[in-house]
Amino acid sequence: MSDFWGWGGWDAAGAIATTGATFVALWLGVHEVLMRKKDESDRQSAQARLVVPVIDGEHGEVVNHSSEPLLELRIIRADADVDGKPVAVRWPEDAQRIFRNVSAGEARCLELRKQGWGPLIDPELGYAVGIDEGIAPANATNHRLTVQFMDASGLRWQRVGLTPPTRILGELADPEPNPE
Repeated sequence: MSDFWGWGGWDAAGAIATTGATFVALWLGVHEVLMRKKDESDRQSAQARLVVPVIDGEHGEVVNHSSEPLLELRIIRADADVDGKPVAVRWPEDAQRIFRNVSAGEARCLELRKQGWGPLIDPELGYAVGIDEGIAPANATNHRLTVQFMDASGLRWQRVGLTPPTRILGELADPEPNPE
């Protein structure tokens, strides 16, 4: 038997055990760092998840369900999907869409304008049965507001409808102009 294995193979077994322990320690360290980053991300987005923008009937509404104020809230746009493509929704020209200091539990509203979308086609009959009027076409789905806001910690966020909020690293955008 060679000297490498030492007395009864204990030197090789010790080396293997030490190497294994080193890999386990490194994996635990990396895992700990990743978990701390995730916890920090969850902590930062806790307020952002409680800012809820919805379109209900003929108005859009953003509610701050958190226990902290929003330092700034901007309603960027309103739209819906028709055949998988976004269609812009209109609002009155003088509608306010930038708000400062939205308190906990408060809501901000944006009235939406009805408009004509052309003839209303009955899918079974295949011909016009009236005029398609509303904030979006009758066959529109996924009505949503896109909002950007600054939370109580000074972090900037964007939320499109009820999708999870995403962090904005730059400045908040200006609201888009009213669609034509």
